[in-house]
Amino acid sequence: MKSKKRVKELGEVFTPPELVNEMLDKLPKDWKEKTFLDNSCGNGNFLVEILKRKIEKGYDPIRALSTIYGVDIMEDNVAECKLRLLELVESYIKDDGTKVMDILNKNIVCHDALTYDYTFDKIIT
Repeated sequence: MKSKKRVKELGEVFTPPELVNEMLDKLPKDWKEKTFLDNSCGNGNFLVEILKRKIEKGYDPIRALSTIYGVDIMEDNVAECKLRLLELVESYIKDDGTKVMDILNKNIVCHDALTYDYTFDKIIT
């Protein structure tokens, strides 16, 4: 939780990783082949776990990252989400950060999800 004020004003509550994993465990087996969007991604709890699972399944980290999208209305959440995803990808591959950051800057955005224009196979929130 960032602050009680933000919870009150924005309804900002982050899903704990344990619950994220419990929910992901209940998806159909072919879910890892899909594109994902978290339309209120916060600091990336869902997106980080999805990326971890895709990589552990054998997907190339760059390819896996390019199938993950996130939108959040708070800039600090978007920045933290990008950093967490960057660190995860860099723990698997050597990259100067350019290619990874290009993907992150395109796929993880600060915007109001109610007015953002997007179309994907699955939506996780």
